[in-house]
Amino acid sequence: MAPGARTRLNPAARRAQLVELGLEMLSTRSLDELAIEDIATAAGISRGLLFHYFPSKRDYREAVVRAAAADLLDHLRPDLDLPLAERLRAAIGAFVDYVGDNRDTYVSLLRGASGGDPALRTIFDETRTTIAAQVIDQLAAFADTELPTRVRLAIRGWVAYGEEVVLDWLSEPASDLDRGAIVDMLDQALSALVTSAAAAGNPDLPGNATSAAKPA
Repeated sequence: MAPGARTRLNPAARRAQLVELGLEMLSTRSLDELAIEDIATAAGISRGLLFHYFPSKRDYREAVVRAAAADLLDHLRPDLDLPLAERLRAAIGAFVDYVGDNRDTYVSLLRGASGGDPALRTIFDETRTTIAAQVIDQLAAFADTELPTRVRLAIRGWVAYGEEVVLDWLSEPASDLDRGAIVDMLDQALSALVTSAAAAGNPDLPGNATSAAKPA
């Protein structure tokens, strides 16, 4: 259907369409540049009708950001059929690929979260927490014990570190590091952080759970 063509959709389908259009536009513009007029035109509805589905521009932007966060988490869903080390590395690779393929969208999420809007900050924090929790839960299941606080904190810090590494790498087109080198860097950093954080604790805990799971 051509952009702007009018079609009748039920409320849920129309909301989903409007959010999807917002996600598509985030690939070429920032969150602040997401114009309600452009979204309405692409959907073939009036600007006023868009506000029938979303009470304000802020509500609409929040829905788009939440959808983008859900899309990211869907890409990072762990493959439980893989051994732990391969599973974690696959998730790291998926994150690098997602940010590489959706850099503008991801930067919009990051900037939106740091721009002072509490709702956007909450969405981004929840997303970061979920990513960390996936790693924590997998390592805890491997260790068959709850991970100590210091290890959980190290993993949460590693998530933030990974974000910065990937974004900085993408901002340097002349970088001599390829995708594989970035994945290696993040994989090794996770292993080192978990090892270091666990080293002072109970010796029964897996000081290097990620490395221990790797084939010799």
